[in-house]
Amino acid sequence: MEASILQIVLIALYYVFANISWPFGSMGQWATINRPLVSGLVVGLILGDPVQGTIIGATINIIYLGVISAGGSLPADSGMAGIMGTAFALMGGLDTNTALALAVPMGLLGSVIEVFTMTGQCLLVPLADKWINEGKSNRLMLVNVYIPYLVKSVIRFIIAYVILLFGSTTLDSVVAALDGPVLDALNVMGGLLPAVGVGLMLLSIFKGRARLFLFLGFLATSFLNLGTIAVALVFGIIAILVVGFDSDDFSAFRGAQENNNNAYRYITKGDLTRSWLRWHWFCESLYNYERMQGIGFCNAMVPLLNKIYKDDKEGLVSAMKRHAMFFNTDHNFGGMILGICTSMEEQKKDGADIPDEAFASLKSGLMGPCAGVGDTLSQVVLIPILSVIFINLATQGAVWAPVAYTVIFMLIFYGVGYWMLNLGYKSGGEVVLKLMESGLLDKVIGVANILGCAVMGALISSYVTFNWNVVIVQEGVELFNLQTGVFDAILPNAMPLALTMIVYTLAKKGVKSYFITFGVMIVGFVLGLLGLIA
Repeated sequence: MEASILQIVLIALYYVFANISWPFGSMGQWATINRPLVSGLVVGLILGDPVQGTIIGATINIIYLGVISAGGSLPADSGMAGIMGTAFALMGGLDTNTALALAVPMGLLGSVIEVFTMTGQCLLVPLADKWINEGKSNRLMLVNVYIPYLVKSVIRFIIAYVILLFGSTTLDSVVAALDGPVLDALNVMGGLLPAVGVGLMLLSIFKGRARLFLFLGFLATSFLNLGTIAVALVFGIIAILVVGFDSDDFSAFRGAQENNNNAYRYITKGDLTRSWLRWHWFCESLYNYERMQGIGFCNAMVPLLNKIYKDDKEGLVSAMKRHAMFFNTDHNFGGMILGICTSMEEQKKDGADIPDEAFASLKSGLMGPCAGVGDTLSQVVLIPILSVIFINLATQGAVWAPVAYTVIFMLIFYGVGYWMLNLGYKSGGEVVLKLMESGLLDKVIGVANILGCAVMGALISSYVTFNWNVVIVQEGVELFNLQTGVFDAILPNAMPLALTMIVYTLAKKGVKSYFITFGVMIVGFVLGLLGLIA
């Protein structure tokens, strides 16, 4: 199909919107409308085929299950891959596997754009420091949100528009020129690519006793034909029983409730909530290599600091300076640290002897462990497990699946974030440390690793396609078939499992993900072109 100018503009605008953190928040936007699972539906609606768009987007999403945005690192832009891959597939009438082949280079282009963005945003840090030193707290929204978003939005719109405009006018002729063995080879290549997503995901969860459950989940799907949802339910229960919980695991939570004695002295509960939303929405709008989330954290604190130090400009400037330093952590735990810092600022205003170094020590001491636990729980546990469940439904054409995924994720993520904000403000760092040391979070991660491995095993069996096409025929009679006569007879889906484990092994040895991705693409294309796999 040929896309109209209006459709191209709408898709380009959606790409811009998917990279702006309002109204879902930085993590919320990245985990939902920026994901191929969700963007496939939206692009499909724009191009008039929401069902096929949903199927293509969900399939592309499998490649990016292992993409984790931690420490400023983003090996591939799943948003660009999902939006452009789905758009090109629908405009060119391509199948899902070929769409995967088109999506990968788009994802790498998106990551290049992000690197330039984070580098360029360093130029705004001196301006933020200037206004902080002058006590112009209300200008931080301008430098932290409005200026970077305006520049990023214009650049991203132009890039997306040009790609789609030229792509839509040339795609039909390109597809026609490639029709035959080349297009078949691209289809084969796309069938191998989900192994990359699963293999990279295993880097985070394939450890300890959880390893066994990867193969159990694989066997449950290969031999018992259990779907990914059934595997998730069955092995979720098994994981809880294997890990085990007792009343002592929740003692830290009870301690948190017993210590909720801090009163709101200079701010209201509404003030704290609004600043927390400001953190969630704009903590990474000026994300840069110099301060990471530092200016975003200060910007979130500004409404609270304005009230606490409303008659003390010198105190306000000092407070903004200490909260604009380098900072980088998980979004929910960052809200908890914001709550702790707010309580400390109130105590300092009341005369408590809290030096600037105490804030720096607390933030630098907590941000690393909190990022380790928080990123694991959100990006390694919550997002992949929810994604796998709804990807399975979406690949069957359920257009409601991306919507349900988005709603459930947002309820969990914001519900936990709001609880952690109040935990940090009311109970302070002591209870936070108790939670970190209690062992409960380790058990939750243990359950998630077992469940994740089982579900990844099911994904390998269901979505990685690697079938040998080596057949010996004599006088019209098939004498030998390598796939059915050897591999299927010994272990169905053995090659998808082997390919996934090769990807995992290479990644564990430090091979860059883009090298692995292109390696799989080249192998798939060559073997497909030679007709050795189908």
